[in-house]
Amino acid sequence: MTVDGKPMTTEQVLEAIARERRRLMTAVDALGADATRVRVTEEWTAKDVLAHCVHWVGQIAFGLGAPLEPPAWVVGVEGRPTGEEWNKRVVEHHRRLSLEEMKREFDRYVDHLVARVAELTDDQMNATNLIAWDLGHQLWRQIGSETFEHWPPHSLDIERARWCIRCVACAASGSRSRRPTTTRRKRRA
Repeated sequence: MTVDGKPMTTEQVLEAIARERRRLMTAVDALGADATRVRVTEEWTAKDVLAHCVHWVGQIAFGLGAPLEPPAWVVGVEGRPTGEEWNKRVVEHHRRLSLEEMKREFDRYVDHLVARVAELTDDQMNATNLIAWDLGHQLWRQIGSETFEHWPPHSLDIERARWCIRCVACAASGSRSRRPTTTRRKRRA
């Protein structure tokens, strides 16, 4: 993602993170207690989505030198787990947390990342050598792939789940959903 064909500035990256973070958290909050019960994907609740995001945000924050200790789901791991294996580990690790605790954990990791990003220059944001395990990609792309480009599909899944809950509730009560619809005009004879 570039802005008008140019590399992204640090300010643009921070704005994109803030925008997509707000959208994700608004979607989670809109589910309320259902965020821990209703599946928003085949496997995950909205709370599980936040746990998943914590791992990947944490990787980037840690790679940028954020003062984070290696988390329990990472310590002692041998070999090179796949992305799916990491996801299972982090989601299972966070199962015991309440929704509010999970939201605080997500915010803590994102705050660490944002603090590190805010210290970077625009030149550093566009450098390709700042994260050792992903050389060759601009830093803003690495950050975006785990935040502002990664979160929108999750936000959409959560938003869709909310609509499904509302549609089921409306069907059960016999009322109509307030979801916007289009009306067809009758053809003239």
